[in-house]
Amino acid sequence: MANPMDDAPSDFESMIARAEAAVEALRETYREQLGEDVAMLGRIWSRIEMEGASKAALDELHSIAHNIKGQGGSFGYDLVTDIGASFCDYLRGGLRTAPNELSIISMHIRMLKNVAENNITGDGGETGARLIEKLRQLTGGTAK
Repeated sequence: MANPMDDAPSDFESMIARAEAAVEALRETYREQLGEDVAMLGRIWSRIEMEGASKAALDELHSIAHNIKGQGGSFGYDLVTDIGASFCDYLRGGLRTAPNELSIISMHIRMLKNVAENNITGDGGETGARLIEKLRQLTGGTAK
């Protein structure tokens, strides 16, 4: 009579392989979604540049930044999560319409675009740490 445990390692390895493949597929889907989110941030930013900053436009930016912040780390984009968190915190700090405040908003969007276009995963290493520290200094936030 065959021992049911003889098949267990094979079944377990197969399950692990399927799970890893599913996570990788979700990671690719997230990467596409990140690109779409960053493109939407860019469109809203263009509208702000042409029409000026409104509460509605800043709320739209916050909503997208919040989604980016919440999802990035789950798929290995920790730097995206950190930039998104900084962006959310900054936008929650009040109606940001002064030129220097708009410059900081633009910087967040450019950083997210750069990370997305270059598919930078993880925390971005030393460069990522410097970016987050720069944002912390500009926004008055706290470093990780």
